[in-house]
Amino acid sequence: MADGAGLTMIEPGRSDIVVASAPFVTDVDAIQSMIGEGPCVSAVRERTTMRSGSWVAIRGGRGSVRGPAGWGVHSVVSLPPVTPDGILGAINVYAHAKYAFDDEATDLGELFAGSAAIAVQNAQLLAKAKRVAASLQSALSKQAVIDQAVGILMSRAGCTADEAFDRLRQLSQTRNTKLSVLARSLVDEAVRRARARHSGG
Repeated sequence: MADGAGLTMIEPGRSDIVVASAPFVTDVDAIQSMIGEGPCVSAVRERTTMRSGSWVAIRGGRGSVRGPAGWGVHSVVSLPPVTPDGILGAINVYAHAKYAFDDEATDLGELFAGSAAIAVQNAQLLAKAKRVAASLQSALSKQAVIDQAVGILMSRAGCTADEAFDRLRQLSQTRNTKLSVLARSLVDEAVRRARARHSGG
């Protein structure tokens, strides 16, 4: 009988614990990803199901770390969902009891992993799309602030947009400050001044 399960998605240079049914699952999955050792890692690396009924230690490259027994975990089945594009990660099922999973449980898990592969792939694509959207939103927000700062400089100096942007860029280099950060400070300063004038009036 399983006491917890989780899904870790693997991408080049990163791994994400997408879902975990219990806090200890997150901990056990995270330590495997961090040190590059354990059934989860082996399932992905060897493209095959990994099973243990008396999993008691994770060594790690820097000496001993808290092993699975520290969370009361002894049995594990790690299943790699595979699509034509490759392995997407690992579905990890844990139990506190020793030798909790037999051949039948493993076979059922492999059937589930096969059908789950498409859902995992869709989740991976969605996660990528969300990261791209967040990055684009951040870039657009920064650009909007830069445009506002350029407008402020144009108003103050009576210069063109290109001239104002050049001034902003030069000031950024002189102060060794990111352009977006400098622009934000100019906009915030202009807002403070406007509020002070309004309050004084």
